[in-house]
Amino acid sequence: MQVSAKAIVPKTLFLEGLARCMKKTEVIAPVKMKGGDITFEPISNVRQITFDYVNDHDPLKRFFIPAREELFSYHFSGNKPVAKSPPQPKPRVLFGIRSCDLQGLAHMDGFFQGAFEDQLYWQRRQQTLTISLACTEPLDTCFCICCNGGPWLEHGFDLQLTDLGETFLVEIGSAAGRRFLEEWHVPCQSAKRKDLQLRQELMQKCDEKMIPTAYLAKACIQITNNRVREELWDEMGAECFSCGGCTHVCPCCTCFDVYDCPQEDGQGTRYRCWDSCQYAGFTREASGHNPRAKAKERVKRRFYHKLSYAYIQQDGHPGCVGCGRCITVCQAFNQLDVPAVVKRLRRDG
Repeated sequence: MQVSAKAIVPKTLFLEGLARCMKKTEVIAPVKMKGGDITFEPISNVRQITFDYVNDHDPLKRFFIPAREELFSYHFSGNKPVAKSPPQPKPRVLFGIRSCDLQGLAHMDGFFQGAFEDQLYWQRRQQTLTISLACTEPLDTCFCICCNGGPWLEHGFDLQLTDLGETFLVEIGSAAGRRFLEEWHVPCQSAKRKDLQLRQELMQKCDEKMIPTAYLAKACIQITNNRVREELWDEMGAECFSCGGCTHVCPCCTCFDVYDCPQEDGQGTRYRCWDSCQYAGFTREASGHNPRAKAKERVKRRFYHKLSYAYIQQDGHPGCVGCGRCITVCQAFNQLDVPAVVKRLRRDG
């Protein structure tokens, strides 16, 4: 079938094709843990996959830029340093990723090929086939419809699935997605009008079930034109614990730090690890000066980066996909997640 085609596949036959793929390629999929939590991890059998989930607590960006990763190791040959790169990533399939996380990856694609192309990120990205699963039952913290982050996408996926009961509606978004269906012998029949109508009905019902609202336009105008009262930023800064939780669970946040771990024998390793613009020391300079020493300034900067027109114009979209994870982790009594701040800015204006 051609790229952009829409097909119908029985779920059992699609999973049989995924099982054949698993014999040669790593497959990462949603798995229910003993305590009931859902996490994405490599699987050895398609029976491990759960479809009773909305999203993982942690963003799937961790598979492309790990929380802590080795950039390279080094040793000295005489007085000359010799660097060794980490092993090349192997092909893999990321099955069941939700639309909001996939939109988050699209945001990261832009960041990691901006001023320079990050080879480690792109090696993983290019070796990963994404099979997304459109949402039909959102959590009470989801607001992807406010950010164009879901519940299904028009592009950006290799394959996009919609669960129609006994079948999947399969949308082919790339040549890699088409090759997956062909190579692993997934039988496809062209989708009929009734199948597309059912998909549309499921998406409409999903839209209607979303509770939080984050109507971004007014907040974007307020921030872009510097119309937010300083007293309001003071209030939000006083409420923030500077824990960094919102940035670590955000699919669009890309801040990182780099540090060296030298050893006494002249060897060492350079690592990259996640960082947060909400940490007090994030912008501290070598001189000791910190332009954002106050939590107020860090909160202000975070939402300027998320919602100002300057960044929307640069990235092509807001720095939020509506996954709702910031609502889940905010320690400030849910006063500083994106919908809450947007609402405060709108009402204050």
